[in-house]
Amino acid sequence: LLQHSLFLTGGAANQTEKHLLEAMHLESVPCLHHMLGTFHRRLTGSTLSLASRLYLQKGFEVKEKFLEDSEKFYRTKPMTLSGMCEDDLVAINNWVKEATNGQIPTFLQQLPENTVMLLLNAIHFHGFWRNKFDVSFTGPDVFHLDNEFVVPVEMMKAQKYSLSWFTLESQDIQVAKFPFKSNMSFVVIVPNQYTWNTSHVLENFPYKQLCKLFPKEVPTTVKIPKIKLNYQLELNKVLSQMGLQELFTSPNLQKITDEPLFVSSIQHQSTLELKEDGVEASAATSIAISRSVSAFSLDRPFVFIIFEDETGIPLFIGSVQNPNPNAAPQIKELGFPSVEPENLALPGFPFQGSQFWKGDFLVPRLLSESLLSSY
Repeated sequence: LLQHSLFLTGGAANQTEKHLLEAMHLESVPCLHHMLGTFHRRLTGSTLSLASRLYLQKGFEVKEKFLEDSEKFYRTKPMTLSGMCEDDLVAINNWVKEATNGQIPTFLQQLPENTVMLLLNAIHFHGFWRNKFDVSFTGPDVFHLDNEFVVPVEMMKAQKYSLSWFTLESQDIQVAKFPFKSNMSFVVIVPNQYTWNTSHVLENFPYKQLCKLFPKEVPTTVKIPKIKLNYQLELNKVLSQMGLQELFTSPNLQKITDEPLFVSSIQHQSTLELKEDGVEASAATSIAISRSVSAFSLDRPFVFIIFEDETGIPLFIGSVQNPNPNAAPQIKELGFPSVEPENLALPGFPFQGSQFWKGDFLVPRLLSESLLSSY
């Protein structure tokens, strides 16, 4: 969402530019253009596959400055649609598939009707742990959906995993930081109660102080499920709810072209994959659970944020309520006993509140606004 808004800001003028900046809680964007360009160069490759492009209806003459900035900051340039819907659809899907190394093979099922300007963004993120998990320790386990039901999952395990985590008593939540390679971190936020006011906790979460709150990493017995998430959504409604309805009616986009222009559709799809692979072997000598050492079991619903460590900017925000939605939930008493209280590291919650994303890949609106205003 931030990238789409910044991309449009580069072509907007007057009130449209002002409203875009207000929606992002920014005063100006040049530094962020440079920063996002740096992200693309540093992260694109084994960690992040990105396809981002603007498509225009035939007949629009794009200004040279906008073309130059698009190429400079985002390594892409606007493309002209042929006007043949089937041909354009095939061309877009083929380009996204190639740009994401085959991870997003079909981006669009059909083109929006009467397309004037189409913005698309496709991202595949493959997280590589700084300390990888030993594949031989991964095995069947359960993920607790709530107090009554569980689903089977493939659980990654390690006994002496270097992990920084703490309990935030004021919010009654636990927070952990799993380091990725390339100066990124996978931060999980999990409440200690199933009845959880999501909006209240996320609105009051201390993002600015987060780095100071994390203690020194300690050898920890860790359990975390293998995860593969997918999210796809047209963002027109989301941006309209943020006060940017004009983008789809009569925006001032004179930095793109002098001709009347409006946004027809903004399409986004992202996939995120977390499995055992990483950079270094973790110090895992066995997978036996020991109550005498730190233990962190991510076997319940949680919110996650993937941060770029140097800037603190969130690259992904989401929620995992069920990492195996294709499996039938099973009642704990019929084969999966409840976890003993002393082993409960991360109790979960039913996700509530306003959101940008759906399914297992959610972006709470309050969280995104708070993060944008923090950095």
